[in-house]
Amino acid sequence: MIEVQGVTFKYDKITALNNVSIQIEKGLKYAILGANGAGKTTFLLHLNGILRPLSGKIFYDGTEVTYDHKSLVKLRKRVGVVFQDPEAQLFSATVAEDVSFGPMNLSLSLDEVKQRVDDALHACGIYELKERPTHSLSHGQKKLAAIAGVIAMKPQVIVLDEPLAGLDPRHKDMVLKIFASLNAGGVTLLMSTHNVDLAYEWADRVIVMNDGAIAANGTPFEIFSGNNQYISKPVVLEIYQRLLLCGFLKDDKRIPRLKDELIDDIEGAALNLPQGGAPP
Repeated sequence: MIEVQGVTFKYDKITALNNVSIQIEKGLKYAILGANGAGKTTFLLHLNGILRPLSGKIFYDGTEVTYDHKSLVKLRKRVGVVFQDPEAQLFSATVAEDVSFGPMNLSLSLDEVKQRVDDALHACGIYELKERPTHSLSHGQKKLAAIAGVIAMKPQVIVLDEPLAGLDPRHKDMVLKIFASLNAGGVTLLMSTHNVDLAYEWADRVIVMNDGAIAANGTPFEIFSGNNQYISKPVVLEIYQRLLLCGFLKDDKRIPRLKDELIDDIEGAALNLPQGGAPP
């Protein structure tokens, strides 16, 4: 769906992306990991033309991205961005006005704009906040409003820069359910995060970045099963591998990605312990 070919980008003399090449497949969930300054945000902002490569090319559905106004408008209909700080995304007086801003610029009828706004607010569970001033919202509510503004554009791809940062557990769950619904509807998602446990549980593919380059790219198990110097191991996988080594679990089972899956495996193995409690 998106192909990045040899993209390099610099902030003044600092290289933020260094000859990055990767293909993004339609309908998948991507987690992008790496330390601060690794290039995650810079990479994401290239995908809808906010930043322009110093060298290299980006293709969307086989067509090279160009940077004239008409082409960028078309690209941004397809690729939406949710920024880490919702304050950088919300600027209208009320939630409804803010969510309607993007659709209003698509030359849609007022009825269509209204329907998109209502649908997006319902999808994010904040319809009752429709007429609330954006400045009066909590951080979690602002994040949901920012996501609703992107959903209202009906993009095919959404890039998410640390979307769970600063959220309480309730709002994290709400946001993840929204993402699951979007992905089930065919939307491709790319999320930058420092949370390796979330990446292991959530993603179809994991991209690891270091010093502006892609250090690794693969399935969650491929990325986390070995020793990677740039990232730590998810807790579920680490415990599972330790239990395999000590003989408590056997490797003929499916590899757990969720905490509940690992608990089920442990409980099942415990039922088969011989008298005395030692592994067979």
